[in-house]
Amino acid sequence: MTAPQLTVIAMAFGATAVVLLIALGFYLLTLKRRLQHLQNEHSHHLKVTEEQLRHFQHQLDEKQNRSLVQSRHLQQLQNSLTAVEAQVKEVKLQDPSMRLYQRAAELVKQGASVEELVQTCDIPHTEAEMIMKIHKDNPPPT
Repeated sequence: MTAPQLTVIAMAFGATAVVLLIALGFYLLTLKRRLQHLQNEHSHHLKVTEEQLRHFQHQLDEKQNRSLVQSRHLQQLQNSLTAVEAQVKEVKLQDPSMRLYQRAAELVKQGASVEELVQTCDIPHTEAEMIMKIHKDNPPPT
């Protein structure tokens, strides 16, 4: 081969190398842009997820606080109910007529007759019959 031919071949290789370098540069630039785009998308999704997490945590905190308030309120209601029930029992025990009727109900459950109720509890015959009908076969409410 002659020198001019070698020069042409060298120039062709050089031109090919330059073209390949330019193509490689564009390819690397495209990869860099794609990577930057993916990083931006990832960052955006991460921000959205973090915001959703904060929102859900806030909702959970609110629900826990409401539950705590409701539990306290229910406990107060239970305490009030217990106090009222105790007062009702105390009133029943203080009322002499109620004690007579309770005693009559107990006697009925033990098998006493209407006459035994009249004599033992000092109540009228018709009231003794009514107590007998109410308590003879009915268990007391719980």
